[in-house]
Amino acid sequence: MKETVKSFLLVALTGLLVFLVGVLWFEPERQGEVSQEPQAVYPIGDVSYLIDVESVNIVSDNGQIKTFFYDVANLFSRLKSQIASNMLNLNDSVAISADDYYAAQASNSIEFCLRRNLSTKAVLSILNNSDIIFAPKIDHLYSILLTADGQIYFSGDGVYFKLQNSSPISDIADYLSYLNLANKIVYTTVDKQFNIDQNIVIAERTLLPTAVKADFKPLAVDFETTAGDEAGILKIASRVFGSRLNFVRRFIDVNGSIVMLYGYGEQAMKIGADGTLIVNQKINRRNIAEPNLLKDLKLAVDIIANYSQTVDGLYLKSVALIERDGVTGYAFDFGYRLNGYQVNGLTGLSGAQVEIIGGQLQFLKRHCKRYVSTLPTAKTEQTLPIFAIINKQSNYDAIIEDYAQNHANFVVDERAFMQILANLANFKLLYVDDGNRLLAAYSFDIEDNRYYFDANNFTLIAKEVN
Repeated sequence: MKETVKSFLLVALTGLLVFLVGVLWFEPERQGEVSQEPQAVYPIGDVSYLIDVESVNIVSDNGQIKTFFYDVANLFSRLKSQIASNMLNLNDSVAISADDYYAAQASNSIEFCLRRNLSTKAVLSILNNSDIIFAPKIDHLYSILLTADGQIYFSGDGVYFKLQNSSPISDIADYLSYLNLANKIVYTTVDKQFNIDQNIVIAERTLLPTAVKADFKPLAVDFETTAGDEAGILKIASRVFGSRLNFVRRFIDVNGSIVMLYGYGEQAMKIGADGTLIVNQKINRRNIAEPNLLKDLKLAVDIIANYSQTVDGLYLKSVALIERDGVTGYAFDFGYRLNGYQVNGLTGLSGAQVEIIGGQLQFLKRHCKRYVSTLPTAKTEQTLPIFAIINKQSNYDAIIEDYAQNHANFVVDERAFMQILANLANFKLLYVDDGNRLLAAYSFDIEDNRYYFDANNFTLIAKEVN
């Protein structure tokens, strides 16, 4: 009898232990749509699409410049392979003057302005989908210029070159004639728009629009996944932890974030209240590989797509060779676009960051928004955007104050406005993420300060120090 009672108590205690473990450790409902195995990662054959343009300048027969802050008519995408193969002859190019470069641009040309945080070697490797073994003669490419006669020019690091051993891109004239530029906004340089005659290089090169872009509207957006989206959390968790999901502990952080841990921190996942996804993994030192730019980049893109939704407008912002605990790898920073325009987050990440160390994922952070609709706005004032911005007294005062702090002898008089304009650079159209909306914004730099202004009411949204 005593043995029977002991056996019963043993079984009961075992059952209680199993129950308590089930309470302490997170186990999802057994639903058909939640896989208990890692989702297959399909290797990416081509990542050249990650090299995009910040802007495209089109010069037509009449010499007017039309600027686009997206890949207008997919020109860069269409010409990318021809550009890439020609740029392998980069070191055979000959140096030219800035005047020669802009003279070539002056009639019937397409200029692609690239992102400046990427090295020339990285750009060429990714565009050609192959490891580049030579050292390019310049560190960073700023722009690639294609003329109607098929010639290729480029600029970077304050120098200008013309490719000698290039295969002429014969259909540039056809592309130019195909584009409908009749109703597009014309851009002119700062010196021409404001009659600045001081031989200032920045003023001679910086382009400003001659009208407000009326169809540039703010967007209503939504989070991809939030801490309250149980189905979305389970879907991502099943991809991160795979068949080990039954042995994952789940916590709720003080700020409402969902935290999930496997083992003693070998793998961790966090989804914030704002939809930010973070994944951390310990490196398996028995399986360390040497860093390889293309291989590691493809793995990073696979992980971004595998752990959440695919981002159609994903692009590569920067690459850095890094070291963690004696193991080297790459840190990749990705941005994304909605409606063709890049999205900037002013209070946090906007896009994705991935660290591939020793050929393995160590860190992922992702924060993207989903397009919902275009928001209505009041009728935009039809004037030169830079005038509409500067004419607001609060904007003018803020810019003047910043400029005066960097120039001890600066005098605020009738010449101050023109002096500031002469140092204006990097004008852009983009979206600014303010949390629940994407605001259509104009952005430009004045020396070390970057300003963001609402494109519909011209108020100052934010300022960053570069």
